[in-house]
Amino acid sequence: MNNPDINIQKLRHVYSVLRLIIAFIWIWSALVSWLIFPQEDSLGLLRQVGLVDHTQLWFSASCLLDVVLGALTLFYPSKLLWRAQIVLILFYSVVVAIGLPAFLVHPFAPIVKNLAVLGCLYHLLIFDDCRTQSLNPKRMV
Repeated sequence: MNNPDINIQKLRHVYSVLRLIIAFIWIWSALVSWLIFPQEDSLGLLRQVGLVDHTQLWFSASCLLDVVLGALTLFYPSKLLWRAQIVLILFYSVVVAIGLPAFLVHPFAPIVKNLAVLGCLYHLLIFDDCRTQSLNPKRMV
């Protein structure tokens, strides 16, 4: 027989792991963009999608947003945060698909991999929704 407490522990573990993964993705994206990847190349990509004015400001703001989303994911998880991230990733994906269509058929599949991230965020959203509707929040996280 399935022990409900063991199942809840497993779900709690998956929830924690997914939060760490999502936080890592946001923070890693910011660090790579700001410190490792040539900024001039990033600025060029932003210009290609139409951000031709104040490009450096847009770049800096996006890096800061990534760090903030990572920190919020670690320290202040919520259904609103998961929804906001889903909307942002969908928006980014559409902008990139339209402005940089080569990324749709890129061998490393940067746009397609967003589907996995969206799946993780959807799981976090559903988990938080279930937790607030029917389960004791103190037992879950």
